[in-house]
Amino acid sequence: MSNKYEKGQAIIIIAFAIVALVGFAALAIDGGRVLSDRRHAQNAADTAAYAAALAKIRGENYANAGQDRAESNGYDNNGVSNIVEVHLCSESGITCQLPPGATASDFVQVKITSHVQTVFARVLGINQLTNRVEAIAKATSPVISSWFNGKALVSVMEGCKGENGDPNNPFTVGGNGTTIVNNSGIFVNSACSLAFVDNGNSNLVTTDQGTCVVGGIQAGVNGVTPPPVGHCGTPVNINDYVLPNPEEDGYCAEAGSITGSGGNYEAWPGSYNTSGNRTFPDVSPSGTLKLHKGVYCFYNGISLNANWEITTDLNGNDVHDSNSEGVFFYVPDGDVTFNGGSSLDIHAIDSSDFPITIQKYFIYIPLSNDANVTITGNNGSTFTGTVLAPASHCTLDGSGNTFSLDTQLICYDTTITGAGHIDITYNDANNAVTTTKPIIKMEK
Repeated sequence: MSNKYEKGQAIIIIAFAIVALVGFAALAIDGGRVLSDRRHAQNAADTAAYAAALAKIRGENYANAGQDRAESNGYDNNGVSNIVEVHLCSESGITCQLPPGATASDFVQVKITSHVQTVFARVLGINQLTNRVEAIAKATSPVISSWFNGKALVSVMEGCKGENGDPNNPFTVGGNGTTIVNNSGIFVNSACSLAFVDNGNSNLVTTDQGTCVVGGIQAGVNGVTPPPVGHCGTPVNINDYVLPNPEEDGYCAEAGSITGSGGNYEAWPGSYNTSGNRTFPDVSPSGTLKLHKGVYCFYNGISLNANWEITTDLNGNDVHDSNSEGVFFYVPDGDVTFNGGSSLDIHAIDSSDFPITIQKYFIYIPLSNDANVTITGNNGSTFTGTVLAPASHCTLDGSGNTFSLDTQLICYDTTITGAGHIDITYNDANNAVTTTKPIIKMEK
C-alpha cells in the first residue's frame, strides 16, 4: 500500500542529480577552458617579456614592445577580459622575486590577468574564473670596458694542466730575466690549485698593481713583487664578450701585396698565405718593411726571422700618425713567431675610421686557432696595442735583450722565460676595449 507522503521523491533526487551533473560538466568544460587559457596566457607573458627585454637592450620602449607582443597573442589589455602589465623590476611599487645580488633594473616583469567567462558554472553562481600569470626576463645591455679591468698580462684558461689535453699551467714564470709591469698587474683566470707556477731560478717579476689568481699558487714563489694573491676574483668567460670578426666585416676579401726590392719594401693590407696569395714576407733579401695602414689577414701564421726591421712608421719621424698609420694583424690559422733578431716598431690602428672591434688591437687570434705565440725581445723593439689570443699558448722570451711592450697580452696560458729584460707598460689610451654581449633570458 503506497504512502501519499512519498510522492515526488524521485523529482527531488533527479534535481540533485542534475545539479551534480552540471557541476561535473562545469569542472570538465569550464575547468578545461581555464587551464587552456592559463597555458596560453603564460606563453603570451613569456614572449612579451622576451620582446620587452630585447626592446630595452635596443633602447626602445620596452613597455610598448611587451604590450604589442601580448596583444598579438590575444591579450590586448582591454581592462575587461584581460589586463597586461609591463614594468621594470626597479620601478616603484613593483615586486619581483630575483636571484640574490641581482640588479633590479636588469629585469623586465610581465603580468597578465585573464578573466574566463564560464558556461556551465553559471548554474552554480560562478560567472567567471580568473588566471594570473607572471614572466620575468633578464635584459642586460652591452657594456663597453677595458679587457679584464686593464690587467696587462692575462691568462684566460679556466682549468688545469693536463685537463682536456692542456700542456701548460695557466701562468708560468721561468728563466732568470726581469719582467716589469707598469701601471697594471697580472690576472690568472684559472681556479685550479696550481694556477700560478714559478719555475725560475733568479727571475724577477715586478708589478705596479699586483697579481690576482683565481685559483692556487705554487708554494715557494719568491721572485714576484708584490707576492701573488690566490683565490682572488672570479672566473671570466671569454664567450661573454663580443670578439672581432674581420672576415665577416670583409677585411680579408682582397689579397695583400708587397712592393719594393733590394731590402726596402712596403706591404699593403689584405690576405696572405692563402691559396694563390703570397706569403708574408716572401721577399729577399731581408731588410726594412713598412706596413701601410689596415687589416692584415695571415692564413698560415706569421714567422718573422732575423734581420728584419718592420715598422708602421711610414714617414720615419718616430711619431705615430693615427690618420695614416697603424695595423691590425688577424691570424686565423698557424703560429706567431717574432724572432729576437728582428727589430719591430708596430702600432695598432687607433683611428675612428675603423670600428671599435678593430681599433687598438695589434694581434687578434680567434678561439678557433690554438696557436703557439712566441715573442722574443730585441733591443729597441716596441709593440703598441692589445694582443688578444684567448686560445693560444703565449711565451714572452727576454732572450738576453731589453724590449718594450705598450700592450695588454691576453692568452689562454702564458709563460715568461729567458734572461732578458721585458718592460710592459699598460696604457688605457693605447689598448682595445671590449663589449659584453647582451643577455636576454627567462628568469621566471
